[in-house]
Amino acid sequence: MTAPIALLKFNLQERQYPYFNEEELQMLLETNDNNVLKASFKGCTLKATADDGINVGPIKTASNREYWIGMADQYKAEYERSLSSINNGVGYKTSMKRADGQ
Repeated sequence: MTAPIALLKFNLQERQYPYFNEEELQMLLETNDNNVLKASFKGCTLKATADDGINVGPIKTASNREYWIGMADQYKAEYERSLSSINNGVGYKTSMKRADGQ
């Protein structure tokens, strides 16, 4: 089984796009109930706030902001789905049975 911190690093693509150090990743995990999906959502959101576009004279590189927002949305949806599966039907009912049993 993969350690939560390793999975968080994978989800945040830390090897390709380093942003957090080990201590920050551990804190991110701990402050999000040790839930990797929730921490991944928050981590992607934090990466989206970083201004990583570069302007050097006539050379300009675009920011990755939209990419990280898209990734954050994906992890948020996965986290919310995981919560609904944990509740096992507790919550909002989308259909009701007839009172007369038919």
